[in-house]
Amino acid sequence: MPTWCFKFIGIFGKTISRGHMLDTQTKIFLKFIPTKNLEEIVNIDIPRIRSSYELRANFISTVAKPVTSVSYEDFRINQSRLNIRKYSPVKINTSKSILYFHGGGYAFGSIKTHHELLMYYSSYLGAEIYSLDYSLSPENQFPAALDDAFESYKWLLNRGVPSKNVSLCGDSAGGHLAASLSYKLAQEDFLLPDSQLLIYPMISPSCNTESFKLYESNYFLSASNMRWIWSKLSNNSDDKANPCFDLLKGVFNQDRFPKSIIVTAGFDPLCDEAEKYAYLLHQKHINIHQLHYPSLIHGFASMSRLRKAKLAVDNFLDEYKKVL
Repeated sequence: MPTWCFKFIGIFGKTISRGHMLDTQTKIFLKFIPTKNLEEIVNIDIPRIRSSYELRANFISTVAKPVTSVSYEDFRINQSRLNIRKYSPVKINTSKSILYFHGGGYAFGSIKTHHELLMYYSSYLGAEIYSLDYSLSPENQFPAALDDAFESYKWLLNRGVPSKNVSLCGDSAGGHLAASLSYKLAQEDFLLPDSQLLIYPMISPSCNTESFKLYESNYFLSASNMRWIWSKLSNNSDDKANPCFDLLKGVFNQDRFPKSIIVTAGFDPLCDEAEKYAYLLHQKHINIHQLHYPSLIHGFASMSRLRKAKLAVDNFLDEYKKVL
């Protein structure tokens, strides 16, 4: 549909919250996105749902097409069960390599569901990207995925990529995993990556911010599904005190943390907790840049065939280029 149609429709059905209007095209698109109440799912059904998501990703893409040619290759890490996919654009514009962690609430998602997304990122950035197929919950609870992420980071360094040439990146649960890995590396005095890009990351299991309450339903990611995600990830009650689990519990050191970019969306229940995390880093004088897109929803990076979503994706990728 042409842009003027959405503007016309928007006149009669505005959704306004905290002084911002939900993008009309996104609002219409929400009507067609299939949603599930995860609380109704039993564990035995989870593998089937994962397979259906991968199958859907093969046939239906809502991600913009790559701007240049990108090739990819799969590797197995250290002869283990872990798989990682390397994306190589035809033209490389940076010496930095990106280690990427997909979203999906730690229970869903894979290198297959995020394949089209990373083809676009790699081509747009002119950067090599390594996408990790980390362990999923509830079969593998915290800190299994974090251990996998640490293993993949060491594998990348052992391949001859200096830590100063590594950037961590992830969306949603993957954003949490990237930030969790950065914190673990800092606390263990391990070689730090140069930077991290966190795209609408999940941050804290407290689930009690204003945005969490305002956008608890009807905006793709629901509050009840988010609580389900945290409960399936947690191994025991002690996890909530672990700063690699609840990122707001972290004690940060200015000299021992990578420069960070955090992307937030206005109609996302996770918006406010990501802002709190950004402020924690800011208080410690860590190089932190927050990019906020007030008219969009959680998951918009995977919806970049929508006009406003693509503008936002290209904008945060342009900012990311500045640190790569």
